[in-house]
Amino acid sequence: MRLTRRLAVIAGTAVLTAAGVVLIQPSAYAGPVGSGWQEHQPKWNLQIQSRGEITSYPSSTTSASGPGGSYLRSGGVQTFKLFNNGSNRVEARIQDNYRTGQRQFEGELKVTAGTDDESAMQIFGNDGSGATTLMIRSFSKNGGTLRGGGKDLISGINGKWVRINVTHNATASGGTYSIYINGKLVHTNSGPKGDHYFKYGVYGTLQNSGAEHQWRNVHFYRK
Repeated sequence: MRLTRRLAVIAGTAVLTAAGVVLIQPSAYAGPVGSGWQEHQPKWNLQIQSRGEITSYPSSTTSASGPGGSYLRSGGVQTFKLFNNGSNRVEARIQDNYRTGQRQFEGELKVTAGTDDESAMQIFGNDGSGATTLMIRSFSKNGGTLRGGGKDLISGINGKWVRINVTHNATASGGTYSIYINGKLVHTNSGPKGDHYFKYGVYGTLQNSGAEHQWRNVHFYRK
């Protein structure tokens, strides 16, 4: 039963049959980076922002669309699209707000070529002048590049699955976060204090004819 709970997560990566658990995600569960983490399954909702208004959908949603964006969940993969400027946000908003404590996000991302300057994942929350602590964005340069924390993280990613782990140690005075790409630490930085939560999907003013991020094997941890 414990195995079932680990696999039946937000991205719908497993289904139950009479024989037990049948995996339908395209790759195996990898697990958190570091030790002492406990997986948890926070509630979440889908948000599509169209012409300045956000419409929320329940986590049971498998497909939804707005004037310029769409969402589809099928075969363990979540697909977030922008196709015109009628929408600028198609995101999963995780309902696990925190000001202190340790959290970890894990997921595999595939960026479709042509996507440029779009947020794929963020730690929301900043008591200062900004809205976020961290935003990982995909850019079209160099065959597809992920950038976060003020630096390029990895290039040549378009059409490939990339595993992303982000750890966040939030404190009353600020805290720190670390980014891991395919299990390797690539960046650590300090972060502001704030009311934090994770978001992932596709978010930003459309730069080209379309933008698409796919996510699979999404997990959340805390300690």
